[in-house]
Amino acid sequence: MHRLRHILCAALLLPAAVDGQNAINEPSNVVLQSIPSDRVEASYAIYSSLLPLGETAGPNYPHDLWLVQDETLSVVNRDVPCRVESKGRWDPSMNPHVAVHPPGDRMKDFEEILNDFDLRCHDRTKLSSTGWKTSVPLRLLTPIEQEEFGRRFVSSSAVQKYKGAPALYAFSEAYFNIRHSVALVYATQSCGGLCGEGMWIALVLKNGNWTRLEWPNNGWIT
Repeated sequence: MHRLRHILCAALLLPAAVDGQNAINEPSNVVLQSIPSDRVEASYAIYSSLLPLGETAGPNYPHDLWLVQDETLSVVNRDVPCRVESKGRWDPSMNPHVAVHPPGDRMKDFEEILNDFDLRCHDRTKLSSTGWKTSVPLRLLTPIEQEEFGRRFVSSSAVQKYKGAPALYAFSEAYFNIRHSVALVYATQSCGGLCGEGMWIALVLKNGNWTRLEWPNNGWIT
């Protein structure tokens, strides 16, 4: 399919979007973890490489400021097992066991990544403002600031405060294969109202840089 990413049909778009938003809005009344030291550098390099994300990378959006949620996302609620079985071809779940479909030559990497996901899928981490490498300023937003950004169309002060930002971005933890040479991360963008997008992105480390792999997945867009 276009861009090798499944965009669900209209009948299934809303459930997929709701599933993704549940991951975003799950209460963070849990003990936040720290990104393990052996994956800090790679995680921030991956996050930085994905900005701007999805449709907001287009020329119709401003690109003067990146806004990112200050905590990572989890696509699996705490009362749900990390490993699940598919409910069928059009299962809208964002769980990578169901949602991500790598090519055959990457199945070993994918299996290792899923093992990493199964160990960490319920973890949430507090992101740091250091470690990012972006061409424009980046600001981490607290939950209160995230709500303020969402109301910017009816608040002149918020419009000015977040001027130049195309969207609010959010990321899951990065999940790796054993050699930390292939990674998978869930990423979302919220550009206001019903404007939003979520997808899994696979990347491979080449010559010191993280490059996207075209793995089909059940992304959602509204």
